[in-house]
Amino acid sequence: MTRALDELVEARLPWLSPVIRSWYDDTEVRTQLGTAMAPEADRVANDGFGAEFRDALGPEGRGHPPVPDALDWANRRLDLPGGGWVVTGIRFRGRDAARPFVDVVATTASPTPDDLTVIAASIGPAYQAFAPLCLRVDAPDAPGLVESLAADGRFGPGCRVDMHVAAGIVGDLRGHPRAPSYDRVTLRAGDPGRLSQRVTGIYAEVGALEPGLATWANPEDEDSLRACADEGLLFEVVVDGEPAGVVAAVREDDHGMRGFSVQELCLDPAHRGRRLASPTVQRLVDELPADDGDVLWGTIHPANAPSLRNALSIGRVLVGGYVWVTPGGWAGMPTTAR
Repeated sequence: MTRALDELVEARLPWLSPVIRSWYDDTEVRTQLGTAMAPEADRVANDGFGAEFRDALGPEGRGHPPVPDALDWANRRLDLPGGGWVVTGIRFRGRDAARPFVDVVATTASPTPDDLTVIAASIGPAYQAFAPLCLRVDAPDAPGLVESLAADGRFGPGCRVDMHVAAGIVGDLRGHPRAPSYDRVTLRAGDPGRLSQRVTGIYAEVGALEPGLATWANPEDEDSLRACADEGLLFEVVVDGEPAGVVAAVREDDHGMRGFSVQELCLDPAHRGRRLASPTVQRLVDELPADDGDVLWGTIHPANAPSLRNALSIGRVLVGGYVWVTPGGWAGMPTTAR
């Protein structure tokens, strides 16, 4: 690793969930953090990345912030009072130019209201041209951090969990009791083109029933599902012999873990609410070409209470999550789609 990457890894260690730390020895977790943090390290003061990111957002006439300097769009390392530092990057929720936020990639500070106040005081002036709505941090205890921020008058009402991270060691998940509907569910390999159309259709149907869905969930596209298929992990869900949805995973190391990420899990409206998601994921676990220490992990929006219950019911646990941090006077991330 380069010195810059080493520093990011060292800074991220205190922000990891104790559960993740318990799964791996120190060398393993540092190596896995290095894998996850390497792209972010490469983006620091990288004007090529900044220009590409800026241009991908689209013309200024569509809400593009008037910030021409490519380095302003790259990751930045900002000094904090007392000799610490924070690496940050401007981001846009759902690539929406009207929803800018600053991602806290890594910092020598701790996940506490006091230190987040210091971080915000440095980030605010540095990103003033973008008018960010809030910060986002990857915290070891997302609900606990939100609770502490809500009790602190230095922060606004927009502090909340963006996404939970739920994970479990694959070997442990395979030993977990099977869901009652497990025998009714099977998986069969599918074509990315056909199943991407199926996924899009399911999201459209479910979105008509749940108008807020688009604020926190969007269908995976054909390229994403093809990556899953290339690893033999794209499946059509079949219930009692009838097509019922799509489930997919891909090998992806992140958050200090190694293993597989759930890329897609959607059941059509006729099969939702029938307690079929848990056995579907258990069938997926059976298919994973897992080594010792590999996990199955995924992000779950707090509004998706059924998915969170299903994840916990098969043995996955919360190992952190992304938190919207809204310092006092900042607008905060909207909770609804435009």
